[in-house]
Amino acid sequence: MEAEALEARRKLSAALFGNRALAEVISAINHLTAQGDPLVTTRTVATAANLGDSVVRPVMLRLDAAGLIEAQPRTSGPRSTLHYQVQRGELWSALHALVEALAA
Repeated sequence: MEAEALEARRKLSAALFGNRALAEVISAINHLTAQGDPLVTTRTVATAANLGDSVVRPVMLRLDAAGLIEAQPRTSGPRSTLHYQVQRGELWSALHALVEALAA
């Protein structure tokens, strides 16, 4: 996405969601999960969205609190990687469609 369009999307994301990165995070999550793996991590989303982990983590926590993604149990202890799974449904579909409209 070109710099001017990206900045416009971030401004709209901030105006609508109170967070400049939320639209990019939603788009990255959808892109990653559409490739077959239903689980994402903060790191994979940050890499896909070209954002820092510290920017993505609060968005992931907000999406988890809203029930749009769900943290999965850690398999290798409390410091192991935290995976999230998208809770597909009408709300996720509507949010994704809105985010994609911001890019248009």
